[in-house]
Amino acid sequence: MNNSSGVLHVRREVRSLGPGDQTLPRYADAIAEMQKGAEETDPISWLFQAAMHGTENKPTSKLAQEFWNKCNHGSWYFVSWHRMYVYFFEEIVRSYIVKLHGQQAGDEWALPYWNYCRGGEFASIPDAFRPETVGGKTNPLFVKQRRPGINQGLQMPGTMTESNRALARPHFIGTAEFGGGEAPPNEQFWRQGGVLEQTPHNSVHGGVGGSGWMGNILQAAKDPIFWLHHANIDRIWSQWLAQPQPKRENPSSPKWTGQHFKFLNAEGKPASLDCEEVTGTEKLGYKYDALDGVPSGPPPPPSPSPVPIPEGEAAVPASVDPPTGPKFVGLSEKKVTLTGEPEAIPVEIDERSRDEVREASRKADPRHLYLNIEDIEGEENPGTVYGIYVNLPKGADEETKAKHHVGNVSFFGIELAGKPVDDEHPHNMRVSVEVGELLRVLGGGEHFAEEQIYVTFCPLTLEAPEGKEEEYAHLTAEPKDEAPIHIGRVSLAIDA
Repeated sequence: MNNSSGVLHVRREVRSLGPGDQTLPRYADAIAEMQKGAEETDPISWLFQAAMHGTENKPTSKLAQEFWNKCNHGSWYFVSWHRMYVYFFEEIVRSYIVKLHGQQAGDEWALPYWNYCRGGEFASIPDAFRPETVGGKTNPLFVKQRRPGINQGLQMPGTMTESNRALARPHFIGTAEFGGGEAPPNEQFWRQGGVLEQTPHNSVHGGVGGSGWMGNILQAAKDPIFWLHHANIDRIWSQWLAQPQPKRENPSSPKWTGQHFKFLNAEGKPASLDCEEVTGTEKLGYKYDALDGVPSGPPPPPSPSPVPIPEGEAAVPASVDPPTGPKFVGLSEKKVTLTGEPEAIPVEIDERSRDEVREASRKADPRHLYLNIEDIEGEENPGTVYGIYVNLPKGADEETKAKHHVGNVSFFGIELAGKPVDDEHPHNMRVSVEVGELLRVLGGGEHFAEEQIYVTFCPLTLEAPEGKEEEYAHLTAEPKDEAPIHIGRVSLAIDA
């Protein structure tokens, strides 16, 4: 799709919007107007647009049956489908702003993004989304169905919000790579998401929503912060492609480039785009104020240090081909049930593969080692995000924990994994993370018993703003009684 209007809109970081800026007030005005429309029959109403991503309501109108429950998750279509979705939503919001405030206001408006990746205060929900009322009127940006403490200013930890691991992956397709595994189109929830979808995408959904709206794939888009979250995920895709070394590339297969998805435009008429048409934002009529995480304009407060990642992960040789056939070399012997407390499990390395694992754990070995969290089952998302740690020492402090952290597992979408909408097939959830770099670090100094590794799942909790730990203590002590999640097995695999 070409940018026929000729206006290039700039999506700005939400906290860079200056005093008196009308971006969020006009977003709120548009939401209030959209919420007046009928859910079933008004295609540009708030609830209809949210239901296109997912809804628990059964569609009865022909229009709803055609367009509801169409989000693509757990697959290589994740970033492209959501770019299209947010693009058409932005056009719809802009059309409401034109009706309410005039053409110039519409021409000037673009959806902002929420760059929680910067950590600290940036990882708390923006101020405008917190109060229940503004000026004595209901605040359209507020919803109460968020994790306790989020609307009071608690911050997500850096392990939930960082994008370093996703940006470091050199390939779009493949196990533990950026964009997700190949999948059939039009499956709302498939099986293998990319690193970007795992963190920060899924982790932020859980961090904001818990077991509320943002934590549930069938309700998430009803929260106005959903759209700023996905604008940031969209920005990270552009940021990933902009990295010069090694050169990042989108899939070239016609199964990806030629895949069309149907949406509704600002007039409520059907419109479609294919993945190739959305590989760049400017031809869609927008760009981001910055791709390095720091918006242009007045200097923001100093950002915290990035979350540590194992040395060398960002320097994967460009010549390494995406893995195609990893083989299993280790397996846990029992299931794990997560109920909000830390859980550890040994993964026994097969005796016949120990020499191979030992070789792959040396600094000069380019092969990948993958930790797979498989056969994840649960009735609903408990909202807890778990950090995954390998060979974590007992009583480790935060600095040591960061060195052993290899990724996260969040359960956004688990409602659809076992009970998909319509005629789709059920698929148990699965998460894969690259652990080769960490094992090479351990093999080069710390104790590394090559007959097994220990995997620990630790719940990640919201944090109080710096200096306000006592004031916020009652909010950070979250209840542990939650819906259980069952993990069938944890495996270790190596490039064949």
